[in-house]
Amino acid sequence: MSDDLRNEVAKLARDVRRYVERERAAGMGELLAVSAARATPAAMPAAPVSLAATLAAAEPAPVMTPMANPIVDEVASPLDAPEFSDSVLLPSHHAPLNPRELAARAAIVESSTPVLAEVAQQARACKKCALSETRTNAVPGVGSARSGIVFVGEAPGADEDAKGEPFVGRAGQLLTRIIAAMDEAKLIPGVPLTRETVYICNVLKCRPPENRNPLPNEIESCSPYLRRQLEALQPRIICCLGKFAAELLVGAKGTLGGMRGKIYRYQGAKLIVTYHPAFLLRSPTYKRPVWEDMQMLAREYLND
Repeated sequence: MSDDLRNEVAKLARDVRRYVERERAAGMGELLAVSAARATPAAMPAAPVSLAATLAAAEPAPVMTPMANPIVDEVASPLDAPEFSDSVLLPSHHAPLNPRELAARAAIVESSTPVLAEVAQQARACKKCALSETRTNAVPGVGSARSGIVFVGEAPGADEDAKGEPFVGRAGQLLTRIIAAMDEAKLIPGVPLTRETVYICNVLKCRPPENRNPLPNEIESCSPYLRRQLEALQPRIICCLGKFAAELLVGAKGTLGGMRGKIYRYQGAKLIVTYHPAFLLRSPTYKRPVWEDMQMLAREYLND
């Protein structure tokens, strides 16, 4: 075998090995299961009429379309960003999945409640970064560990800063309707889905001025609060709303389009990525992919 041919074969072997390792790390087995489930629509309940008007009335949008910034970027096209980085490798071995049984979740609710209250108190008194000087109220989180579902956004907006509660503005009202639609469609039988039974929070607990992007030092200062919340909540599945939550909890840089449609793991929870409700308000055609993501969330919640 000539040196050129030998080098070419070796390079091909390296490329194949890297591809297999990447796909295994990203959860290819679970991704194939999701694809198979999507191929059989009867496997999931149909969305109710109210949901069709709210989420699925728009024309279909590309399922894997990336987005630069779902909160403040009004200029960049979702189609311009590169795909998820090939260098991302995720662990192939995971901690046992957190429980979904009602008795187990009730015990987690009891144990998590004082921890969440303590974290909220600490966040309200926090002076770790300059956001403490411009906030009206810190916004720790709302809800409970009852369902084992946690929605993580990026940062509070003006309405949230004024009230001290996450997702209460127009984007928050849309998230509330999405959760209600999931409950109406009975995507997770036997598990009531409301703002009280899920947990809703953000990476940052204080509003950045003018809703600008979170800064790296702000994320570094604030992320321990989120991690303590997740440790106490012991979620079964986490839904990252937007780029900053996704990159923090996935532990890698990427685009929304590149991260969507995959199942990640965060400690004892599965993790999925979808578009922020604020982006949906400006780009209604993306409501359909978000509903598909909620169906995927339900399937993964039910599957061990």
